[in-house]
Amino acid sequence: MSDIILAVEQFLIDRRNEFIEKEVIKEIRDKKQKYDKLIKSLKDKELSSEKITQEKRKLEDATLKAEIKAKPVAEEKYEVNKWFKKAAEKAKPNILTHPAKFTNPKIDTASSIIYYGEQQNDGYVRTGNVNLSVQVDVSGNAATNTIIFELYSLLGIKLCNAKKIINHFEGDSESLVNFISDIGIEYKSFKNICLNVYYGINLEHSTHELVKQVYFPVNKNDSSYHLLSIVTASMLMFDVKSRIDSLNKYPDGSSIRSLKKENKFHPDGFDQILGLTEIGFSHNEFTKMGNVSYLNVKNKGIAYLLPSYPPSFQPRQIRLPHQNFFKNSLNSRRFKDDFEPLDKLIRTGLNNVHIREGIRNCLKYLIDKVLQQAFAVRAFGIGWSRTEHYQNLPLSQRIWLDDAYLEQRQLQEDWLEEIVRAFANWILDSYELLFKRSCKQLSDYELREVKRYVELAVSDDQEFFK
Repeated sequence: MSDIILAVEQFLIDRRNEFIEKEVIKEIRDKKQKYDKLIKSLKDKELSSEKITQEKRKLEDATLKAEIKAKPVAEEKYEVNKWFKKAAEKAKPNILTHPAKFTNPKIDTASSIIYYGEQQNDGYVRTGNVNLSVQVDVSGNAATNTIIFELYSLLGIKLCNAKKIINHFEGDSESLVNFISDIGIEYKSFKNICLNVYYGINLEHSTHELVKQVYFPVNKNDSSYHLLSIVTASMLMFDVKSRIDSLNKYPDGSSIRSLKKENKFHPDGFDQILGLTEIGFSHNEFTKMGNVSYLNVKNKGIAYLLPSYPPSFQPRQIRLPHQNFFKNSLNSRRFKDDFEPLDKLIRTGLNNVHIREGIRNCLKYLIDKVLQQAFAVRAFGIGWSRTEHYQNLPLSQRIWLDDAYLEQRQLQEDWLEEIVRAFANWILDSYELLFKRSCKQLSDYELREVKRYVELAVSDDQEFFK
């Protein structure tokens, strides 16, 4: 038996099992809810009670009856000959990615668009960029959408030779030709149906008056315009819903999220997205819901709108330097209160051990305050100085302030001498700016002494710069 026939048979077996499972869940839903409610209401010591045993037996019996009821229906529905004959009769080229009916289910003449997109890592959520669980949708007659989608899924199955079944139709594989003919279906006409279903039909693009449209003028000199018809990528929309729904967990058959209302703890926990808005697409009428799209039915006509808020910006606590840290990130006037004790000590005119020690302590305090600003710049993130805006920043300051240069900072010493010199100059320049009158009254000798204290204090603390 060929790989194609084996793949077809396995595909129909899987669909049959899925059908039975869905029908069983539908049949026993009420009894399952009743049983779960009973389990929740009882205490641990009562879980082995006779009542639990009886309800469990009832649930098992109902499950078995539902399986027996659904099995012959599933076997008939997915019997090979019958399924293929139904596909040949009912399948239409209604496969698409952007159903216009999401704007209005009455739309019936707009083009069926199949657009897979080209993957690019550009950060946008768009067709082609998302790893979708379902790649296409079906929009047409609600009664035929399922068979169309199933045929499309079958044609997309990859075999061991890496070819899809649709490729074997295109190549008129002998085993496939014989298989279709043995079922009693004319091969060429069925091949055309499969090609049209899988690839669509190249018709002239058309829109509809009910489709949302935007007009763009394209020429100022005349009245030429471009018409953009806005249609929905239903696979993206429902994949979002599927991912959000999967955040809730059902480890024991009941929702963990429901425990939140009861203020109960569960070790697995759950994630939640707040501010969601449910939107419905003909969700109150099954027929219209099916006419919108196949995925619309699978999701009961409900999708989610994510909250869309403008980005919130927080002011930086530190200004990143683009040319010089001591000029761009430090405002001398903000340090005036820290310089005042230093000015008072200098203006005493005394030169004893206590005054000198006081000056050194004031300088060390200033150095510590500036280092806090430098460490705040480092904490901004690794590699910030490598962007174009900061290319004029001296290399020594990049090494000092950006952890991208951590290895150079630890192994080299040249950069440190430049920083120490610039640091000492900033203290002197800031002192002269803030206390112009005091500085003018100092002699050259006293100014040289102040400079010596500054350089000494900065040099003593240079290990902290690293």
